[in-house]
Amino acid sequence: MEEQIRILMERKKKFLINSLIFLFVFYFGLPFSLTFFPEWMNRSTYFNGLTWGWIFAFAQIPMTWILGSVYAHKANDLDRLQEEMKQGGRM
Repeated sequence: MEEQIRILMERKKKFLINSLIFLFVFYFGLPFSLTFFPEWMNRSTYFNGLTWGWIFAFAQIPMTWILGSVYAHKANDLDRLQEEMKQGGRM
C-alpha cells in the first residue's frame, strides 16, 4: 500500500512540475520577448495590422483553457486512483 501511495505522489509531482515549467515559460515568454525582441514582436503577420506580439498575447487565452482542462482531467484521474486505493486498502 505504501508503495502505491509513493507512486501516486510521484505521478502528481511529475505532472505538476512539468505543467508549471511549461506555464512559466509560456506566460513569461510574452513580456520577455517584448522586452528583448521588440522588433521581431512588432513585425506584421499575414493578417494586415496584426503583429506577432498580439498573436502571442491572444494565444494565452486558449492556452489557459487548455491547461485548465488538462489539469482537471489529470486531477480527476489521480483522485479516482486515490479512491481506489482507499477502497482496496481500507485506509
